[in-house]
Amino acid sequence: MKTTFKAAIFALALTVTVGASAQGYMFNNNLKMGARGADVSALQAVLVSEGHLAVSPTGYFGSLTLKAVKAYQLAKGISPVSGFVGPLTRAALNSSVAVTPTTPTTPTTPVLSGSEGFAEVRLAPTPTNNTNIQTSSDVAVYGVEFKAKQSDISVERINLEVSVYNSGYENPSTLINKITVKDGSTVLTTIPVNSSTFSKASSTSNSYYVQITGISTKVAKDTTKTLTVSFDTNSIDTDRAVVVGVYGGATGQGIRTVDGRGISSYNGLGDTRSHTFKKPGNSNLLVKADATTIYSQNYRINTTSNGAEKVLLSTFAVKSETGPSKIVSITATTSYSGTQPSNLYLYDGSTLIDARSVSGTSVTFDVNNSNINVAQDQTKTFTIKADMPATTATGTLVSATVTNVTYEKANGSSVSVSASIAGPYHYFAPVVPQFSKISSTATTVKNDNVDTSVTANVKLGIVAQGGDISATAGSITAVIGLKDLSTGSLLGTATSSVNGTVESGLTLFADGASKTVEFTANFGSTKFASGTTNVKTFVQSITFKPVNGATSTLSAGFELLDSDGYASFSK
Repeated sequence: MKTTFKAAIFALALTVTVGASAQGYMFNNNLKMGARGADVSALQAVLVSEGHLAVSPTGYFGSLTLKAVKAYQLAKGISPVSGFVGPLTRAALNSSVAVTPTTPTTPTTPVLSGSEGFAEVRLAPTPTNNTNIQTSSDVAVYGVEFKAKQSDISVERINLEVSVYNSGYENPSTLINKITVKDGSTVLTTIPVNSSTFSKASSTSNSYYVQITGISTKVAKDTTKTLTVSFDTNSIDTDRAVVVGVYGGATGQGIRTVDGRGISSYNGLGDTRSHTFKKPGNSNLLVKADATTIYSQNYRINTTSNGAEKVLLSTFAVKSETGPSKIVSITATTSYSGTQPSNLYLYDGSTLIDARSVSGTSVTFDVNNSNINVAQDQTKTFTIKADMPATTATGTLVSATVTNVTYEKANGSSVSVSASIAGPYHYFAPVVPQFSKISSTATTVKNDNVDTSVTANVKLGIVAQGGDISATAGSITAVIGLKDLSTGSLLGTATSSVNGTVESGLTLFADGASKTVEFTANFGSTKFASGTTNVKTFVQSITFKPVNGATSTLSAGFELLDSDGYASFSK
């Protein structure tokens, strides 16, 4: 709620008070909480005029005045910030109210550099209510959105109201040790919290409040800025329910802004945020497949040197729910036909975490000392790679499966999670082809406007690695077919083994050279059921023959070769 009109009257009253009670006043006596009299009234007038106190002078030095004096000392660079008005603070006060005699002149209209304006304030969309806070550093608890209207405005002060409930209501300083106000990632002001930082809102209230001054951040005219309040907290043994809002609510004056002409406006805000700070300890780890699909690959084995090193086998992910988790160990098993991997590697992103020799079918990566911490609701992805020896048998197939992850909760207890996250099988040989899709189509053939067949066509780029691959007639073939678009399953018996077509006169795919090969098959109406069927082309297998080796068949890893479009066949 904006109270600019009331604030203007209040500001006028303050001007009169300051002029009558403080201007030219000399502070000769030390003042502290509990003091009364004219010195206190003059002190309060100065504090009001400089925006540290939002109530009229009363002549009594109470908790509000104590907070305002601390804010004044902080603004003037006086140390310590104690709230005690001693020689240093009195000197600053006397400087603030000193009067320089002048010869009366005819009043003139001051030249102002800005225009009058005001701020619209509302509760920011974030942070939202959070009933499961298990962190203690820089926890966002409240956000205020400011929109500058008619002029630039400066946000100067927020009076924050906080209630903390354990088995009963308690001073927020039992939980909070620091308050920070940020504009995005920029820290505007920080308040260390001790037992005297918060004041009780009233003798019968369960809430406490603290005045946050020194914010002084500009919001340009017609723009919006969000300020976020965050807490650093002490360790706790039991949960704390926390409600955060603006002191005084919607009808109060808990927020002070200044417009382009230096006029203060006061806003209230009735919305609150509710949070529960929990004792750290509980967490649940979910082990799952990575969002990035890994397909079967053809890997070349260097038979005269190092075989194949650190080839990608699989990826998997873990997500920590309800609290943070620390990864302790990860167990993976290998399945193979032919030759077993010699080493397995575990990576966190591009960082090698652990490496293990493979002697049986499973290995356990010990990552306890790697400090792999997964924050609440965070997902972390891991990669498993392998070494294959130079003696790897041609046609070896290898896959890796994650079977167990052990993690540690924040309270130190360990939990093991069983899993079965399997990667695809990968093909290993001294000579392998690498395929890439150039085009893949399914086309309906019509006769007198009647659907008669569907033609499947796949055109691939091929690069031979490790040696030459034969390109003579019949030496490279593929089984291609049609899939039902709605189910993804093979359309009946709609597959056909076809010879690859290459450029005229080509007899081999030379090692390292990039060439093309094309496969085409036609599927007649007998392959289709009655009605309309949408189909796409897929590759089931490819058979090839190295010039100096035996014929091999690849039966996986062709998912990316499916046709981009589809054909509709009506029968």
